[in-house]
Amino acid sequence: MKNVMIVGAGRLGKGFVGETFHNAGWNISFLDKDPKVISELNKNGKYQVKVHTTDDVFINEIDNFQAFLTEYTPELTENFLNTDLLMCPLYPEDFEESAKFLSVLFKKQYEVKPEDKKTIICLTNKNHIISNITNYFKDNLENDELREWFDKNVVIRDSIVRRSTDAKSNYSTDLVTTAVASLIIQGPVNSDFSDVQWLDVRENVEMLKDIKVFTINGPHAATAYMGYLKKYDDIVTAQEDSEVANLIKAVHDATVQAVLYEYPVTREDIRELEYLPKAKNEMPDAIFRVAFDPIRKVGPQDRFMGVIALCQKYDINFDGIAKALACAFHYAEPKDPSAVKLNKEIKANGLQETVAKYIGRSVDDVVVNKILLESEKLKQAGVI
Repeated sequence: MKNVMIVGAGRLGKGFVGETFHNAGWNISFLDKDPKVISELNKNGKYQVKVHTTDDVFINEIDNFQAFLTEYTPELTENFLNTDLLMCPLYPEDFEESAKFLSVLFKKQYEVKPEDKKTIICLTNKNHIISNITNYFKDNLENDELREWFDKNVVIRDSIVRRSTDAKSNYSTDLVTTAVASLIIQGPVNSDFSDVQWLDVRENVEMLKDIKVFTINGPHAATAYMGYLKKYDDIVTAQEDSEVANLIKAVHDATVQAVLYEYPVTREDIRELEYLPKAKNEMPDAIFRVAFDPIRKVGPQDRFMGVIALCQKYDINFDGIAKALACAFHYAEPKDPSAVKLNKEIKANGLQETVAKYIGRSVDDVVVNKILLESEKLKQAGVI
């Protein structure tokens, strides 16, 4: 039987990755730095995932797994040495710490089973970071011999997540997920997971990921930020609001136009990538989950600013995206540490300086001014 180690046992790790590999009959182990996450998994030795496919809704019980805290123990080391594949559903900022911990285990593999090869698949919406993640590992390997071995025996690959998974918290053992589109994985890989459904190895993943993050995650985040300001709890309900719907259309239309100018793809190529079949009795995706971590999402290369850079390059109107950014900077969810930080800086330094800092532009930049203008319009309309 094949073995997968899931590094990060939150919503995506349990609800998508764990459920998917359990269905394929793999041995599953979870690794997480949060004691409560591991404690909840080990409490009953099982958890439930409600799965929405295009035709059916059913509940899968996931059991017969192991769950480890990030502490070096003989049991964890043995588990790692027998692992064929590492799946890493992590936030971008967590990869450095994860690489530091895993590097010790890779050194052990070099000493005990140097002939074995592994694949690390990174599940994050942030693009163009695989070289950084690779360097995190190499920086923690002690010498050139170890680094050379790592280069020959381990591949680190990116992926495109197209599956929505939710729960009350990262600790929850009752999760909900959609199963309508595959995880697109950068090839080539060292591990054979052809027996696992919903995993699709392709070329040009970096380009496809840019397009996916822009065309799917941009409008999705715009929905969440305006939906929050209009006091909705979930994405589906927010989309029914005509003002939110108009914003979604404006963001999407500008994005598709920019993508068609920038990348060697057709409108059909984009449609195939962004089209997700509707799941039966589709779960309402929470505003909180989609809006989470606004600092990352307003960043210079991310779903909004990445597209605005293309819009400026090709002289495309981006007023809708500027409005979405204005909504994001007024997102004030007290349970979101990133939102709390952003709002404290706005109160301390003003909106203009804070916007400029986080989108990576000067305070007198045209994009900053547009975001401020859209913010004023939202105030006048009573949205904020």
